[in-house]
Amino acid sequence: MANMGLDFGLGTDCFKHKFRWLFKIPDICASGVNSLPPAKGARPNISFKEMEVQHINETLYYPSKPEWKPITLVLFDLKRNRHPVFDWFKNIYNPCNGEWKASGENNFKKTVTLELYDGCGNVIEEWRYDNAWPQAIEFGELDMGISEYLTIDITLRYDRAVIEQLC
Repeated sequence: MANMGLDFGLGTDCFKHKFRWLFKIPDICASGVNSLPPAKGARPNISFKEMEVQHINETLYYPSKPEWKPITLVLFDLKRNRHPVFDWFKNIYNPCNGEWKASGENNFKKTVTLELYDGCGNVIEEWRYDNAWPQAIEFGELDMGISEYLTIDITLRYDRAVIEQLC
């Protein structure tokens, strides 16, 4: 049978889906029975600062330092004996006694991964976020008028992100 060009040049490649992924933060999210499952995540975003150069009667611009944008991760808040997100930020700030520690004194920053899967559960893309830490944590609002699940929004700041297969 003749190829009528209906594969749009894709051949045997498959589309990536927004619902086939897992975000893994050791001891916090999707890393075992005591962690919280993710509800929503994101792949990284990067922008480049620009360098301005004055040249005679015009201005030229060049790309300069890269800047990785924070991402928001939404976790389902499940009933646990210990709360993994609360335990994570207690490594740097303990609200029970007001103690604050410099981040270099402990394992506050973590290497986290994002895996995208095909329909058979094979990893087709893997991102590694280096030195990620919770820049902001929102434990969510409560509302007697709705029956939705509780979630926790974490804004993650990280040093850099790389696709594992390409490095």
